[in-house]
Amino acid sequence: GTLLTPKFVIIDAATNGDNTILAAVTSKKIRVLAAFLVAAGTVNCRFESGAGGTALTGQMNLVANTGFVLPFSPVGWFETASNTLLNLELSAGVSVDGSLVYVEV
Repeated sequence: GTLLTPKFVIIDAATNGDNTILAAVTSKKIRVLAAFLVAAGTVNCRFESGAGGTALTGQMNLVANTGFVLPFSPVGWFETASNTLLNLELSAGVSVDGSLVYVEV
């Protein structure tokens, strides 16, 4: 198989609606291998393939100072469609911060 280099990105979202986490990569999908998020207040969030796009996760309901961890998965947790950005949709303008590890496939 082809070796893939893991990459890292900071999550710093606070806009009600669409928050671009990673820009689209030409002819590639973005596959998330690990992540963590923490919310400053009550908010629902979900990862999407594209802004306002296809849901990659269900709605995750967070309250102030809570979050979650997706531990490392060698096969990944989810991935975008080819040529499509990774989006974090928020139900309110609440600060949601964290980090994720991904590969381009």
